Amino acid sequence: MLLTIVVFIIMLAVLVVAHEFGHFFTAKKFGMYVEEFAVGFPPRVFSWIRKGTRISINAIPLGGYVKIPGENGEEDLTEEEKSVISQEQLFSRKSAWKRIVVLCAGVGMNIMVGWLLLVPVFMHGINPEVVVISVSKNSPAFNSGIEIGDVIKGFSTVETFVQTMRDSAGKETNITIEHNGVVKTISTIPRTNPPAGEGALGVALSESGVPAFSFFDALQQSALFAIKIFSAIFVLLFKLLGALFGFIPGDLLQSLTGPVGVFQATAQASAMGWVHIFYLAAMISLNLAAVNIFPFPALDGGRVLMVIIEKIKRSPVSSKAQSITNTVGFLLLICLLLFISVRDVIRIW
Repeated sequence: MLLTIVVFIIMLAVLVVAHEFGHFFTAKKFGMYVEEFAVGFPPRVFSWIRKGTRISINAIPLGGYVKIPGENGEEDLTEEEKSVISQEQLFSRKSAWKRIVVLCAGVGMNIMVGWLLLVPVFMHGINPEVVVISVSKNSPAFNSGIEIGDVIKGFSTVETFVQTMRDSAGKETNITIEHNGVVKTISTIPRTNPPAGEGALGVALSESGVPAFSFFDALQQSALFAIKIFSAIFVLLFKLLGALFGFIPGDLLQSLTGPVGVFQATAQASAMGWVHIFYLAAMISLNLAAVNIFPFPALDGGRVLMVIIEKIKRSPVSSKAQSITNTVGFLLLICLLLFISVRDVIRIW
């Protein structure tokens, strides 16, 4: 447990610092005044000032932020800030493209970190596995207790497993799965005439695993893989939004996990070795990148959208409108995070 806690905190801290450093570095390069660079959310544990910027370490290690005056407009600036900061140093006074670069820099850093973490993974390699990515309701898999994320043991390709289930249709069949780090055998009967698109067992599967590459091949292959994963997650977010409003069928919330689920995954990865820890950290970093660039209030993508709206309407979005939008967005994200965390706890229990 102690090792898991240490690995979890270090992994989260590295990803948060990398993300916020992207904002910090580009803001400084463009001559913006950076008031604070914070790791974690308040209350503040300790801080120090370096080159005019307060570096803060906060108590809640589930994120971080870089405070750049003028980011939410100039109406909210305090008198002290107005007296200390020149107009040219305000975020709001910089050109649109510079503001967009600063807002996107954190996402870029997370993509780069995800790529770099994948390089040693691709050099070492991971044994191939068949992983469950969705389960149809009232299917043999659903009734047998198979869940998203379960690993089908004894098969290295989806094709061989699917063919085995077809050959076993109508017969009682034992399947060995790894569920939350625990290996168990379940009994099920694959269907002879399944509904269209569901298959004999009623699961959608994906192949997991990485062959070993040389260093230069690993650089290229891991970069392509990182872009592929980032793009897939970004598209999935739009599908999730569509599912929430009923435009897309299915319960995509099942595929989401929160800090509790990530902590559990960290425990499993720690037990399996450094390769799996690096792989997990890379996946989390790419997830953070895709989520943050999503055009939703309070996220980096939402702030980019505000800059684009400003350019379209040829006038700044008011500080009040930005504040209300970001607050509502933040509260919705917190509610979603709490819902997912409670569900993760119930599932683990």
